[in-house]
Formats: sequence, structure tokens, C-alpha cells
Amino acid sequence: MKRQSIRIFLTLLAICIISMGMLSCGSNDDDLTYKPITPTDPSEPIVVATLDPIDFEAEKKEIQGVYSAFYSAFNRRKISDIRKLWKDHPLHAEFRTAWVMAGEVESVGPITGWSQIKSAIESLWSAPDTAGDSWVGNNQFRQFWIRRTKADPNSLEASARTFASFKHQSFGITSAYLIKNEHENWHLQQIDSVTGDVLNKGRGAPEISRYFTDESAMVP
Repeated sequence: MKRQSIRIFLTLLAICIISMGMLSCGSNDDDLTYKPITPTDPSEPIVVATLDPIDFEAEKKEIQGVYSAFYSAFNRRKISDIRKLWKDHPLHAEFRTAWVMAGEVESVGPITGWSQIKSAIESLWSAPDTAGDSWVGNNQFRQFWIRRTKADPNSLEASARTFASFKHQSFGITSAYLIKNEHENWHLQQIDSVTGDVLNKGRGAPEISRYFTDESAMVP
């Protein structure tokens, strides 16, 4: 009987030890901090940022102002005023003029970078063959293409053209590319001028690199 009591006592003791061990393991688990993931409520609307529509009439007006200022500053020989209109991106800023002399097409450019453009314009003002010439024709653009840039939807780019040119030789064409970064004004970036005589020789296509005539971006 005594041995049986001892056996029962040892059995109960073993059960207590095992139970305490299990409780101990459970307390360790309780010390860990778990952050449950709350699934997104499918009923909640997904907010997608939208861009304001382009006010084409307002943009056209600003672009007209830039070109008119260039036209005036060029003919007044005010290089500092032209510089204010030009956004200085060395890789993209370009200037080109072309006219016919002695039956041959004479061309300046396309020249890249503001410092080179400045030198070219000042040379046109002082060179014997061109010193007396001005930008002639229309000082308002007649056609516009305006769109958001692919690199930054908050920025705009535009192409425009009109009947005008450096030097008067029949009806020439002035083509331009402009940019407008967010929170900035429109800046002239590239400009190309050919006289009517150049057009008659089949050399009138704009040579500035950024000029575009995307039909979907054409503005009435």
C-alpha cells in the first residue's frame, strides 16, 4: 500500500512538472508582439489623382506673348531681353535661320545651347551681309500644338508656327518649340526660320529637334 501511494505521488508530481513546463512555454509566446494585418476594405473607393484640363486659350495667349517679345527684342537688338525668354537647357535649346543668297541656301544652325545661340544672333546683327536685316512677317503665331510632356504630366510643351522669317524673301515660315514647367511661365526653347526662297528650293522643313505636329495636340 505504501509503494502504491509513492507511485501515485510520483505520477502526480510528474504531471505537475509537465503542466508547469507547458505554462512556461505559453508565457514565452505571450511575450511576442503580433501586429495583425487588416485587409483593405474592397468597398473603399480608390482615389486616383486627376490633372486639371488644359486652358488652351490661356496657354495660346501666353505663348503669343513670348513670341511677340522675341520678335520685338530681336529687331531692337536687345540680347538681354531675348535671354529672358529662353529656358536654358543645353541639350535642347536650338536656333536656326536659313535664307538664299546668290542662288544658294545660306544657313545658321541649328545651333545648340544659349551661349552659342547668343553668339549667332549677335553675329547676324553685325555681319556685313545681314546687319541690316530684321525678323519680318507676322509677330503672332497662326498654328499651335499643345500637350503634356511624357516625362512630367504637370509640364506642358508646345509647337507653333507662322508666316515670318529672318530676312525678307517672299513669305517665310517661323517654327518654334516652347516649354512650360509647373509653376513657371512659358519659355522659348527652339526657334527655326526659313525665308520663302528657301521654301521654294524645297529646304523649308524645320530642323529644330523638338518641333512636333501631333494631330491630337493641335489647338484650334
